Amino acid sequence: MQRYLEIRYLRKVVARTFLKNFFWLQALNWLIKPIWILWIERTVQVQLGNEWYGQYFVHFNLGLLFAVLLDAGLNSYISKEVAAHGRFIHFKRILKLRLGLGSLYVFAVALFSWLQNLDGLLIFWVIVNQVLASITLFIRSVLQGKHEFFKDSVLSVTDRLVAIVFCSYWLFNASDFFGFEGIIYFLLSQLAGYIAAILLGLVFLFPKYDRSLKNEVTPIETQKLELKPWLKQVGWFVLMALFMSFFTRFDALLIRSFSPEMKFYLGQEPGFFQAGIYAQGYRLLDAALIFSLLMSTQLLPMFTKKITQNENTNELLWGVFRLVLLVGLSVLLFSITHGKQILFQMYGSKWSGVVGLGAFSYQVYILLMVSFIPMALIHIFGTYVTAEGKLKFLTVSALIALVFNIGLNLIFIPKYGALGAAFSSILTQFLFLAFCISKTIKSDFFVWKKDYSIKLFAILLGFILFSAPLIVKTYVLLYIPETYSGELLNPQFIINSIFLIALAGTLYWVEIKRLVLKKS
Repeated sequence: MQRYLEIRYLRKVVARTFLKNFFWLQALNWLIKPIWILWIERTVQVQLGNEWYGQYFVHFNLGLLFAVLLDAGLNSYISKEVAAHGRFIHFKRILKLRLGLGSLYVFAVALFSWLQNLDGLLIFWVIVNQVLASITLFIRSVLQGKHEFFKDSVLSVTDRLVAIVFCSYWLFNASDFFGFEGIIYFLLSQLAGYIAAILLGLVFLFPKYDRSLKNEVTPIETQKLELKPWLKQVGWFVLMALFMSFFTRFDALLIRSFSPEMKFYLGQEPGFFQAGIYAQGYRLLDAALIFSLLMSTQLLPMFTKKITQNENTNELLWGVFRLVLLVGLSVLLFSITHGKQILFQMYGSKWSGVVGLGAFSYQVYILLMVSFIPMALIHIFGTYVTAEGKLKFLTVSALIALVFNIGLNLIFIPKYGALGAAFSSILTQFLFLAFCISKTIKSDFFVWKKDYSIKLFAILLGFILFSAPLIVKTYVLLYIPETYSGELLNPQFIINSIFLIALAGTLYWVEIKRLVLKKS
């Protein structure tokens, strides 16, 4: 009996700790990053125009495409190692590996940009920013492994906070924030943010240096015996992260290279222009993904610790799964019914100034927001499979998804441009999610219960039946004059809210029933 009470007490402590840290991480990031994504980046795109911003978006995505070489899955490995052992054992080895991978990153981006005939100066500043960003993420991975989530939360917004200050100054005080010069100002503002974040991170890490970053002293013979399996494990991280990066970010480059001519665009670069349209919707997808991405950074060490101690993970995994699914369905429903208004309010004439442009942009946006559900759930189930150490499985799954994605893009982008890329993204993300869920269900530390399937079936069926008429109605009204003068808080919003409350009640019926019985 005493043992049972101790376990229940420990579970409550873990739950309170997770919720407290999760609150700080979400609060700080939702305070700062939406300002960056929805105000700064949006204003920059409106100022530069779709074609020029499309050029930035293509260069930036090329940097992100290979940025995995700067991380190579090592940050997840570091967080997992520190959480499991309480210290960073392989510091020197990982430092050497990161230097080698960094050189490979610079070479890969430079070569690919030369083959694509991209601008050298833009690529240079993109490379510098990505290298500094990788250093920040390295520092954060150690803090996450030590469960110092508050410091990690502060560090996670420092770069964007400083960049917001610099960008605001350039936007409202620089008379030449247009065209190529505007892109340079934008990149330099990000540079200042990364430098500030690294300096703060060093301040956070310095008192912990001896315990967290000190390399384990072992005999040379032992190191040689350990090196091969260690490199094999890290190698799977490298390949997994590289493949995932490609099927997530490669679409911008394919849009630039293979997009067809558009009847409402008279410029010389339809590829860059469509990349700019794609960026409009992708910006909102990025903003929505902040929620699940931040959650995954905390879940990795927590899953790792439970699995290492042979503890059941049902309560934690099922809890976060329901939360992410509910948020995902809410975001998608809101996007379907209010997406046209959102795009008009954000981009104004840049969105609706040309006949047909607004309708096309809205279609791309809706398809991208459908991708939000599988991408958010991948942050949960992918993190769980990573914590279990099933890296080979994730790597093979990511490679299959990558081949699938490229094949779909080569079919759809030449016909439909950015719209085809968004559709390919949906299918690819759901495919990879299916791989992650199937592996999780087979785990020894998680049991998929029958009532889980019943609840999910009821929720998804209800959502489809509820949203199908809304989609038809939205598309019927899509080609009316692309202006908007109403309010978001209309009767449809109230109906949506009631429906989502019903979904939440279905997902959390057991907890609600328990709470009611406790109150009575």
